[in-house]
Amino acid sequence: MKKIIIWVLVLGLLVGFIAPFFTSSSDSSSQAATFGFKENLATTYGKTIAIPLKVTENCTALQLKIADSVVLEVPRPKQKEIYFLDTKDFKPGAYLLDLQVKDAAGNLYTEQRNLRILSDIKPERWSLKLGASFPHDTRNYTQGLTFWNGEFFESTGDPNQDGSSMVSKINMATGQPIQQGKITFKQQLDATKFGEGIAIFGDEIFQLTWKNQQCFVYDLQTFELKRELAYNGEGWGLCTDGKQLIMSDGTERLTFRDPETFETLRTLEVYSDQGPLPQLNELEYIDGLIYANIYTTNFVAVIEPTLGRLIALIDASNLVAEGKGNGEVLNGIAYNSKTGKTYMTGKNWPKMYEVSIIK
Repeated sequence: MKKIIIWVLVLGLLVGFIAPFFTSSSDSSSQAATFGFKENLATTYGKTIAIPLKVTENCTALQLKIADSVVLEVPRPKQKEIYFLDTKDFKPGAYLLDLQVKDAAGNLYTEQRNLRILSDIKPERWSLKLGASFPHDTRNYTQGLTFWNGEFFESTGDPNQDGSSMVSKINMATGQPIQQGKITFKQQLDATKFGEGIAIFGDEIFQLTWKNQQCFVYDLQTFELKRELAYNGEGWGLCTDGKQLIMSDGTERLTFRDPETFETLRTLEVYSDQGPLPQLNELEYIDGLIYANIYTTNFVAVIEPTLGRLIALIDASNLVAEGKGNGEVLNGIAYNSKTGKTYMTGKNWPKMYEVSIIK
């Protein structure tokens, strides 16, 4: 038995030694063509950059892809090929450069690099001026705020897993859910679901969940559950531009979704002139721009919805110092289009504030 084991080990070593002679190698030193640079690339949106490729006589064809799209295809490449990338054809974000090369023997080689396109805008620094304050229930672990036709709505999470996630229509004078007769405008989730951001589209309220990959859709008038929609990944913030729903997932990515099916229409990566801006949380759409709480910070990002460029950072430190109390992080932006006023609060804060944004 021991002899058999020894022979198996010897045979395995021989196969491991001989195999490379019968298979193609991805070692760049033996490839028919490689990138003409060793590191990954970073550039600024709006610029045209050269991507050099080193080609040997053994190369019979090459193909360059960016984000799964073929941008260059050469059947008989020259010794040096250069692809000029116009970054205006792409949005700011992270991309994969994928070079596929074929040699005279028919072997296929692949080499990859990462490309980051940064924003060409240096973000401005804005601040807040605090106005009137309103009661806010300190039990509310705020995940989303929004207005609809002058009425105020809030959604909350459930950090203690006690079934406290809810969405409700709130009386701003009391900070409590509105009740008319026997009807309380409130919908609660069970303890297995952690509620996240909300948005109102048409006559429906959309409520995300953190890790359940479910979006609950309620009737705006009765708060009855109408349907459930599915998505992949985590749910954080939600808002609407009046045509689509816009969703954050805790990264720098924003996903634009169809309100009827919740299917992805497009995605956007939020970038400054320094790099990606992750931890995007609660969202609000105000005058053509997306406002996003940056989770665990006192800053709110102001984002261009077409290209994802960071327009400005709002420093809300004075709001946090004034309103946090014994609560947790800043989270919650609501814009009342009826009055043109903006409101902010945080998780478990005792107050919500009317704020003016100073540019």
